[in-house]
Amino acid sequence: MAGDLKDKSLVGLAGEYHVLAQLAERGLIGALTLGHAKGVDILVTNPATGSVHKLEVKTTRAKPGRVALFGEGRFFSWSMSVKHETPPPGSCYYCFVHLEGPGSFPRFFIVPGKAVAKYVRWQHRHWLKTRPNPVASDNPMRQFRIHESDPDKYEGRWGVFS
Repeated sequence: MAGDLKDKSLVGLAGEYHVLAQLAERGLIGALTLGHAKGVDILVTNPATGSVHKLEVKTTRAKPGRVALFGEGRFFSWSMSVKHETPPPGSCYYCFVHLEGPGSFPRFFIVPGKAVAKYVRWQHRHWLKTRPNPVASDNPMRQFRIHESDPDKYEGRWGVFS
């Protein structure tokens, strides 16, 4: 059905194209990588400084939800994997995109790769501590969460590419 983003690959593409538009609007050059380049969705170049950054885009349509294990309030959440526990090399950022729905402006959270790795590693270990059999419960799935109040002020942090 047109206008319905149920296919995960379409959700991901929508997020990437929204990010490319935001970069262009700010005078930055975004190059979408092809063939699922390892850990890089977009190469961001600042023509004024010549700096180049790697950007991985994660997109969700899910509404913020409560996760008592990780704190009070509601959290935006994106699926990750065990590979995201390792900090990416170089100047790498993640752009977590929350699609609000057709006709609504998405929300963009730009987070340094090292902060993502640290959180993903911590949250999985924290979750495992609550399991009756942590060894049997361990799996490659991970989550990255941002509290709805965005206490670390990641939303709209496009200035990291300046």
